[in-house]
Amino acid sequence: MDIKLSDVAEWGSFALVAYIPDPLGAFLQSMRHDLPGQENPQSHITVLPPRPLKAPAESASHEARLTLGRFEPFLVELRSVKVFPETHILYLDVGEGEETLHRLHDALNAGVLRHEEDFEFLPHLTMSGAISAERLASVKARASRAWKKYQGEKRFHIGEAVALWQPPQGSSEDWNRLWDQKLGDAGNSARAGSL
Repeated sequence: MDIKLSDVAEWGSFALVAYIPDPLGAFLQSMRHDLPGQENPQSHITVLPPRPLKAPAESASHEARLTLGRFEPFLVELRSVKVFPETHILYLDVGEGEETLHRLHDALNAGVLRHEEDFEFLPHLTMSGAISAERLASVKARASRAWKKYQGEKRFHIGEAVALWQPPQGSSEDWNRLWDQKLGDAGNSARAGSL
């Protein structure tokens, strides 16, 4: 659901994501539905992990959009199924594009959007919810087999970022779409202050 910045009266939390285009996105979505965890959101790469806002969403949006305007679209390649050891969550790691995602994250993690991340930023695509230790090996093996069967292109362009906002005390399902912006769109960035 899209909302207007003027409707965001409370600060809440903010995140930036890049959605995976089809046909790869559709395949990942169907693959993720077969894995443990809560209802999975649309397949995406998190560019700026969720963080509490320290200023109104308009200020955060202005800074984010100016930064996004300085980055050109770039290729990202999804490689293999891995496990976050702390949480037992499956993810696909990023090969090509990893360095650019780090630079983009670091540039965005400044000013009113500056936040000490809970975990070191690692470009990835989340595949599952937490998996019990007893099932982890078999679920990972099943996910790896499904990923290897995909015959399509595993590279895609990130050319747009989507800003998401969560109200204070919101649940993990309460993220709302604030705006989309194409990377390298300096004209759109210049208008970001007039939201």
